Amino acid sequence: MKRVELKNISKSYDQKTNVIQSINVSIEPGEFFVLVGPSGCGKSTMLRMIAGLEEVTGGELLIGDVKANDLLPSQRNLSMVFQNYALYPHLTVEQNITFGLHTKKISKQEQKKRCYEAAEMLGLAQLLKRKPRQLSGGQRQRVALARAIVTHSPICLMDEPLSNLDAKLRAKMRSEIRQIQRKLGITMIYVTHDQTEAMTMADRMMILNEGNIQQIGKPLDIYNMPSNTFVASFIGSPPMNLAPVQVHAHSLIFEDNRTISYQMPLEIMAGDKDVTLGIRPEKIRLATQGETSFVVEVDNVEILGTETLLTFTIGHHQQWIAKWNGQWNISVGDRIPLFIDPKDLFLFDRMTGNCIYQDRKDIDSLTVEEELA
Repeated sequence: MKRVELKNISKSYDQKTNVIQSINVSIEPGEFFVLVGPSGCGKSTMLRMIAGLEEVTGGELLIGDVKANDLLPSQRNLSMVFQNYALYPHLTVEQNITFGLHTKKISKQEQKKRCYEAAEMLGLAQLLKRKPRQLSGGQRQRVALARAIVTHSPICLMDEPLSNLDAKLRAKMRSEIRQIQRKLGITMIYVTHDQTEAMTMADRMMILNEGNIQQIGKPLDIYNMPSNTFVASFIGSPPMNLAPVQVHAHSLIFEDNRTISYQMPLEIMAGDKDVTLGIRPEKIRLATQGETSFVVEVDNVEILGTETLLTFTIGHHQQWIAKWNGQWNISVGDRIPLFIDPKDLFLFDRMTGNCIYQDRKDIDSLTVEEELA
């Protein structure tokens, strides 16, 4: 296992355009680290710089405490799984898996042993004599993963490897990749634009936007305590509801003059302030007697079997979503009373987007013992 460290890393293709700007992060040995962000944010470029496929413009890249800026890809002792699998169509599955091992001067016997071990681990043992065209998308992805495993490299890079698979197969492969990483104990750096993949797979993740780090941390920490409106709206499905409000005394006033009473610190209460309010969809619930926050008209209803999503308008044009467990018999046009607990609200600076206040700082997840008790 090896640590990967990026110190003040930047990347530009000309003097005017910086694709990556001042990235500082240390990826620990044996960690599953996910780079996540929208298309064009620089995550694949960063992965390719670690692999040696892109030149580092500025800063230091350390792999296992050795400066790797000028090392050839073959000298970095890592493996990579690409988005398009990159299999050789004229070779069998076995030949694809062992391709490249001969350059490491590994004996034929050892190559065969590693191949069969990886094939058994990934359910490919019966497919070793087939060609890639005879395989499904999921099987081809497993072959690409097996080819990375047989190198026994301490670091594995994965560039959106599941984006070509259907939703059901993606969920299965997510679990398989995570289990294999734990079993082998390798350091894995995984690029995705899918926040669900990031949340379910990562030990830690880095959220990027326009080449800049937005937040680094454990998935639940980022979900519960987003550092800014970009992170709040990017992480979560559905994403956090946001709306401009004005702080006045102990009230938050929406553009349509709806009001939520809110106990805030003195520095936020001092004077009228324009802020952005945030609330997670699952924190908006049906009001019971005596606790109505406001009444809304339902614009859309999505019943997904285990949960129901209700869309409504707040302010002048913001569409919010409430996420309720179970199946609810609610129709478009119904008027329903909703309740929002003030402790579930987030306040963000309107200009910078940075989080300026959150009532709950310590959010504990349930343990099995607590649930059984």
